Amino acid sequence: MPRTPTAALVVVGNEVLSAKVQDENGPYTARRLRELGVELVTIRTVRDRVDEVSAAVAALQPAVDWVFTSGGVGPTHDDITVRAVAEALGRPMHRSPALVETIRALHRRGHPGTEPPEAALRMADVPEGTRLLGDEGYPTLALDNVVMLPGVPQFYRHQLERIAHLLQAPPFRLACVYLSAGEGEIAPALDAVAAAHPAVEIGSYPRFDAGADHRVKVTLEAKDAARVETALRALLAALPAGSILRTEGP
Repeated sequence: MPRTPTAALVVVGNEVLSAKVQDENGPYTARRLRELGVELVTIRTVRDRVDEVSAAVAALQPAVDWVFTSGGVGPTHDDITVRAVAEALGRPMHRSPALVETIRALHRRGHPGTEPPEAALRMADVPEGTRLLGDEGYPTLALDNVVMLPGVPQFYRHQLERIAHLLQAPPFRLACVYLSAGEGEIAPALDAVAAAHPAVEIGSYPRFDAGADHRVKVTLEAKDAARVETALRALLAALPAGSILRTEGP
């Protein structure tokens, strides 16, 4: 069975924890990585503190194939993510000549004949060994398997999409079963199928809103379509008679 790459996301920002800003990057990352065949195993949200970001990255970096950070890569006092990643991976900071030229080019588009301020140039201070990926005019910073992305959702998505080809893995195969029965009625069938098909991830999601056309949605997911199909057939045979409204996939 194809190996599934894993990833973790560290969302950096007091504004998220204090509810001043609603995080959009976590849900987007979960959805997009799933489409790319990558399993997102955790999302951690931490404050704008070097020690907290560094600790989160240091803990996750050896445990997954990719660590993404969201936020804290700008020129202001609370943009500490790049420095925290350097600390987590034990790398000194230096000013990247390539990033200096990129910042100068961006600045001159709006301010011809002038140099960018030192505050802007500070964004070229990165850990030694940092790679510049994706868009040459707006590159993504990567150090080993840690990818540092901006917190502004449109910029985050732009940069993630520019490196999506580096993350691509065999896709997940998904089947869905929509039921008129409640979870209590289908639990024995789910238990039996889950035990018999451990390579297939089975989820059960009840609905309680009056407008729903089903009471429970059951999902079956794996990289191997044949395994999903086999588990799906077993589940359909085990469910209470008359409870199946419709199926989708894999």
